[in-house]
Amino acid sequence: MKRKSVFLWFVAWLIFVNGSLLASERAEIYFNPVRVAPTPSSLPLSLEITNLSAIPIAEVRVLYRLEDESRFRLRRMRNDGFVYTTVLEFKNPGSNIVEYYFDIIYADASHDFYPEGGPSANLLRTALPQVANYSNAIVVISPEEEEQIFARDVVITASFTRIADKIDVDKTKLYLDTWDLSRYVKKYDDFITFSPRQVPTGRHTIRLELYDRNARLVASREWSFTALQSYQTLRETEGFRFHGRLFSEFRREGLQNNLFVNDYNQGGLTFSGQSGAFEFGGRMYLSNQEYSNRQPVNRFSGYGKLNFWNGRYLFLRAGDAFPRYHPYILQNIFLRGIQGSMFLKFLNIDVAYGDTRRAVEGTEYTYTNPITGETSTRIIGGTYRRKILALRTSFGDRKTMDFGFTFLNARDDTSSIQYGSNPEENVVFGSDLFLSLDRNRFILDGSVSASLYNSNISGGSIPFDTLVATGQLDESLRKTYDFATQFITVNEYLILQPSLAYHGRVRLRYFNNYLSFLYESVDQGYHSLGQPYMLRDNRGFHISDRINLMNRQVFLVLGFRNYHNNLQKSKAATTTNQNIYVNLSYFPRGNLPEIVVGYNNYSRTNGLTAEDTTLAIRPEDNQTNSFNFHTAYQFQLFNQINRLGIDLMTYNRTDQINQYAESNSNYFGVNWLVRYRIPLQTNVEFRYQQTKTGEGTEYASSLDMVTFGAGIQYSFRRLFTEDQLFLRLYGRFSDLTNQTYSLGQVNIKYKRNYLAARMTYSLKNLGTLSVLGNWIMYRGDREYDDFIYSARLEINF
Repeated sequence: MKRKSVFLWFVAWLIFVNGSLLASERAEIYFNPVRVAPTPSSLPLSLEITNLSAIPIAEVRVLYRLEDESRFRLRRMRNDGFVYTTVLEFKNPGSNIVEYYFDIIYADASHDFYPEGGPSANLLRTALPQVANYSNAIVVISPEEEEQIFARDVVITASFTRIADKIDVDKTKLYLDTWDLSRYVKKYDDFITFSPRQVPTGRHTIRLELYDRNARLVASREWSFTALQSYQTLRETEGFRFHGRLFSEFRREGLQNNLFVNDYNQGGLTFSGQSGAFEFGGRMYLSNQEYSNRQPVNRFSGYGKLNFWNGRYLFLRAGDAFPRYHPYILQNIFLRGIQGSMFLKFLNIDVAYGDTRRAVEGTEYTYTNPITGETSTRIIGGTYRRKILALRTSFGDRKTMDFGFTFLNARDDTSSIQYGSNPEENVVFGSDLFLSLDRNRFILDGSVSASLYNSNISGGSIPFDTLVATGQLDESLRKTYDFATQFITVNEYLILQPSLAYHGRVRLRYFNNYLSFLYESVDQGYHSLGQPYMLRDNRGFHISDRINLMNRQVFLVLGFRNYHNNLQKSKAATTTNQNIYVNLSYFPRGNLPEIVVGYNNYSRTNGLTAEDTTLAIRPEDNQTNSFNFHTAYQFQLFNQINRLGIDLMTYNRTDQINQYAESNSNYFGVNWLVRYRIPLQTNVEFRYQQTKTGEGTEYASSLDMVTFGAGIQYSFRRLFTEDQLFLRLYGRFSDLTNQTYSLGQVNIKYKRNYLAARMTYSLKNLGTLSVLGNWIMYRGDREYDDFIYSARLEINF
C-alpha cells in the first residue's frame, strides 16, 4: 500500500506539472502554464482552486523571482470565485525568465504549495518577451534625466520623429511611477505631452511605451526626475488631499452538491492622503472567517511618512506588515506590531516589533483505551504567541550601494497559553552588501548571518550557579552568561555553536551577455523564526548567462545549478541535486512568429543503491528531462487583431531505484485570441495530455485528458455617463479517460466542465459593482456539482 500511495502521488504530480489538474486531499488546483508573458514588463497569472476541505482558504500568494535572483518576491492574489488572479510587474528586468510558485494558506495556518514542495521543487518558468527596442529614438524634452524641477512646473514631453511611421499613437502608454496617465496624454504624430495638475514632491520615474498598429511594443524609455517644493507649491498643497476605496463582498461556495457550504462576508477600507511633505494612509480588512482559535485573517494598518529632500524620509507603520530586511533573517512573514524607518542615505535605520503568531490555546481531553478500558489524560498542544524584534542599520542610497547589519530576536511567550509544547527562541545577526557600478552593468551582492536556536524554552534558563556546580561553566564566565541570557534562554536545548547562512552573487552585463554567478549555503541547524520559507541544510551554486543576438531579437539562456545537503555530515548519505537548462527565444522585430524552445534536465541522487534498505534514508537516483516548444503569431484577419499560439511539451522521468516511479508525459495546446475593432474579444483553446507511469510494472497506469475551452467578453462604454459595463462568459470542458491502475483494477473516467460568468459595471471616479458566478460539473465516476457566486461593491472617494 505504501508503494501504491507513492505511485498515486507521482500521477498527481505529473498532471499539475503539465498544466492540467492537481487533485490533493485538500484542494483541486488547475493552472494553465504561461510559456511567454504578453509584455516584457508584466505577467498575468490565474490559478483555479476548488477547496475540497471544510477549512476555508484564507489567502493565496505567488512567490516569484527573475532567474538570476536568489530571493523571492511576494504578491497576494485577488479572489474571483474559484479563480485567484494577479499581475507580476517588472522594471528593467535583467533576465527574461521568471521563476515562481504558489502558496495556498488555509484558515488553520496550514499551507499547500503549487508545484508541491514550493521553492525546493521544480519551479514554474515563464519567458518575458524581448523586442528590438528603439529606445534611443525617443528624445526626452522635459523633464530631462535626473533634472530637479519645481513640482508646479512639471510638463512631460517626448518626441519620436525618427520612428513615427512605425507608431500607432493611440496605443501609446505613459506612466508616472505606478500611475497610468495614458488617457490624459495629448498625442500627436511624432510627440506626446502631458501637464499634470499636481505632482507630489520627491523622486519620480516616467515610463513611455510606443506600440505599432498590431499592439507590438516598438520602443520604450524610462527616466527619472525630482520634484521640488517651492514656497508657492507649499501654499497650494497646505490643503488636505485625501482619497481611498471602500469595498464590501459576499461570496457563497457550495461544494459537492452543497455537502460543504461556506459563506464569506468581507469588507475593507484603504485610504491615503497628503498634506505638503507629509503622507499618510491605512488599510482595514474584516472577514467573517476571523476566529480566536485560528491565526488572524482580519488586517489593520496605518502609516505616516514625512518626506525630506531628494528622496529622504521618515516612515512609521502601526498594525499589520510584511517587513523584508534580510534574505535569511526577516522576509515574507506576517507581523502585527510597529514598523519604522529612517532613510537618510548616509544612515538608514529600520525597526520592526510585534507578533508573528497569535496565541491559540491547546486542549486537554480524556482518552479511554478501547482494549484495556484504562483512561489517561492527553493534550493537543496549541500555538504560543510569538514576538519578534528586528533592527537593521544600513548605509547607502539602496540604488548604487547598500551596506547593512541586521539583528533579530524571536521568542515564544510561554505564558500565552496553558497547553503547548516546545516553545522556541531564536537570535540571529547578519550583514549584507549591495554594490552597483558602471550604470548597473556590474552588480555585487552578498550576505552572511549567524543564528542561535533554542528548541524548547519552557523551563527557562538554568541558573548560573547550577551550571558552575555541575562543572559546565567556570565562575569567570558569569558576565558572559548574564549578557547571553538577555537575548536567549540558556538551557540544555540551546545549540551553543552558531549556525551560518551566507550567499554571494556577481552579475555582469557586458558585450550582449548578462552573466550571473550565485553561491549560497544554509547550515542544517540555521534557524530564523523571521524567515520560515527557507530550505536548510543546502549548499551549492548557480551560474547562468543570457546572450543577446541578432540585435536583441534572439536570446539564448544557459544555466547550471548544483546543490547538495548533509553539510554537517549528520545523515547517512548526501543528496545532490543538479539542474541543466537551455532556453532559446526569438522575438522578431517584424510581423513574424515568436518562438521559444527550452530543455531542462533535473537529476537527484544520494549514491545509495536499491539494496541499501537498512539505512534511515531512502535511496534516490532519478533524472527528469523536459522539452518545451512555444510559438505565437499576431496578425490581422478581416481587419481584426488575431493571436494564435501553440505549445508542445514532453516530460520523461527515469528512476534507477523504483521503476514504478518512472513516467512519461506529452502535452499539446492551441490558443486563438481575437481582438475586434469594437470592444469585443474572443478566445478558443484546446489541450491534450497523455501520461504513462510505471510501464512494465504491476503499478502501471495511463491518463488521457482532452480539454476544450472558449470565452467571450464585451465592453459597453458611456451607457449613461462616464461609465462602462464589462461582460465575460467562459467555459472549459475536460474529458478524463483510460485512467487505469493495474493493481486492483481501479478504473476512473469522468468529465469536468467549468462555466464562469462575470458582469462588472464601473462609474468613473465613483466605483465598481461586480457579480460573478462559477459552476463546475463532474459527470461519470464523479457525480456532483460545485458552485460559487459572489457580489462585490467598491466605492472610491
